Amino acid sequence: MTYSSALHLVRGVKSRLAHSGLAADQLFEMAGLNEGDGLACDALTLSDRLSHLWELLVEHSHDPLIGLRISTPHRLGWLGVMGHIMLVSPTVQSTIERCHGHTRVALLLPGLNRVVPQQRYDFVWCVLLRTLRCASGRDDANPVAVEYAFPPPANAHIYEQTFGCPVRFDMPNNVMEFSDADLVAALPNGGMPVSGEMLAKLAAAEPKGFRGRVQELLTTMLPKGPPHRDSVAVQLMVSERTLQRRLAEEGTSFSQLVDDTRRELARQSLAAGDLSLKVLSFQLGFSEPSAFYRACKRWFGMTPSTIAGGRAP
Repeated sequence: MTYSSALHLVRGVKSRLAHSGLAADQLFEMAGLNEGDGLACDALTLSDRLSHLWELLVEHSHDPLIGLRISTPHRLGWLGVMGHIMLVSPTVQSTIERCHGHTRVALLLPGLNRVVPQQRYDFVWCVLLRTLRCASGRDDANPVAVEYAFPPPANAHIYEQTFGCPVRFDMPNNVMEFSDADLVAALPNGGMPVSGEMLAKLAAAEPKGFRGRVQELLTTMLPKGPPHRDSVAVQLMVSERTLQRRLAEEGTSFSQLVDDTRRELARQSLAAGDLSLKVLSFQLGFSEPSAFYRACKRWFGMTPSTIAGGRAP
């Protein structure tokens, strides 16, 4: 997960708490989710910190339904950060199954040392439904069913009111099931007919290649300094020689991939304007801002301040 994506994720959740009456900044700090070193961690550690945050939110709000309340799934006029959260939830594992005109999306939010609380799933399901309604332009787009691998709460009826469909608890997995017709309407081609073959390709999407796995790891390591090949090999449980060979098979090298990853993160962050140039240079693993300046000139033919001023690379 990239630092930029983690930053968007944390700020997206925080923005939904702005009018909750809770001391959001203090709770994020308590959960270890400050916007500096708190995000410079691996994805599972970040996931644990998010779970801790939701535990704190429930404790301080005295509201076990806070995951539903801060992101009620009414349609937005934009996708923005909230739609992005679903795409970048750290280490989210999903499966997609199609049967009899329905698509079942099952999610697993793994944790390292913490059990993921139900409120995190509440929030993610609301974001997914919000995104579907926004994309389809329909406030009445509801799931066919929602399933939770949690025991039924005392106020289970509020879940059915929120999602507009039957909600079952004590199920094997956390699942949201949609009608294919609603999913097709939400596709960016304006709702034109989509073949079953196209949906089948979505369900059978291949996992990231070895290059993608290395790049994900690099994004978690860069804020701590320049990543070293031997450290990456250890975390991937391969030898340095195997690391080099596998990357060469996919048409790149370790040093090239580090450079490519830095360039893409720089492009995203400069366009978003989230960080000062000095902070961004260190988040990209540069020893000093002047090295970041030279890299931007090489990548984009422009200085970082010029790009940040509105001239996209």
